[in-house]
Amino acid sequence: MSEQQQSGNWYVLVWNLKVSAPIQVAPGLTLRPLNAPLTVWDLAATGAVGFREWATLEPFASNIHCELETSKDAAILPGYDALNRAWLTCALLLLRGLGRSLPIAASAYTWQSVAGHQERTKSVFHEQLAEEGVDAAVHSSRRELPRFTGSLLDYHLHVLTCLSTCNEELTEGDAEWIRRHFDKFNKLATSSERFRFALEASNDWRYCKDARTAISRLWAGIECLFGISSELVFRLSLMAASVLQPRGSGRRDCFHRVKKLYGIRSKAVHGDEISEERLAEGLDGSFCLLRDLLIAFVAYGKEYSEQDYEAAIFL
Repeated sequence: MSEQQQSGNWYVLVWNLKVSAPIQVAPGLTLRPLNAPLTVWDLAATGAVGFREWATLEPFASNIHCELETSKDAAILPGYDALNRAWLTCALLLLRGLGRSLPIAASAYTWQSVAGHQERTKSVFHEQLAEEGVDAAVHSSRRELPRFTGSLLDYHLHVLTCLSTCNEELTEGDAEWIRRHFDKFNKLATSSERFRFALEASNDWRYCKDARTAISRLWAGIECLFGISSELVFRLSLMAASVLQPRGSGRRDCFHRVKKLYGIRSKAVHGDEISEERLAEGLDGSFCLLRDLLIAFVAYGKEYSEQDYEAAIFL
């Protein structure tokens, strides 16, 4: 096993995300552009050293431009381990609107070793062929990659997006936002079952088969944050508005927006007739509501209790 494998770091391929230079998004988490295109032949080279699913990445290869390095040493407890810190980073990218990107595969050594590997090492093959013959050059190749340790991650052939999740290029502003919020998300997600469920819902709605089921998944996350079992629409709308807006007309407007979104949610979930335009409105609005609530909970630093909601509403 190489030194990189022994270090415990992971290198995650991120599909459909563009970075122009290395960007640190949190301690021990850095996005880096690949230094060469990733070809099917490079992926085949990983297959020769143990990556059995390499061929499934071929359709994505032309739009893979970067990797995310996550350091084992930067993982702190309580909090996620090294690989799950990469998942959390990608979830925060989604909250910033970069919803077309996916972490699709992880390796224990950098994908920079893979991208462009066949082109870089072609002279090695010819040298070995001349020195040792065909059998050695083919079956004991000097150009072989180190033994592969890794797997597929969030590999999906169909991903939903909405207006608020269509960005593709990471900006320094996005990275700064993630750096500022990462530790709080990490701690709250590992200490609160409700928050973690809602955070997962904010990410995996994209893998639903259609907008109706995606809206249902988003609202499962929203409802989970509040833990309400009765008088749902009124109480949820009131609580959400009290969390997101100060007293005044803005809070009342937010209350009515949430009620309207819940009405779309009900039609979507119960199979009622609804236009594609209304579904798109409901999907985008529901995602934005869950995103804003997650950020508000992180700013608060813990779960809201019943007393916290009462104080926000009445005091």
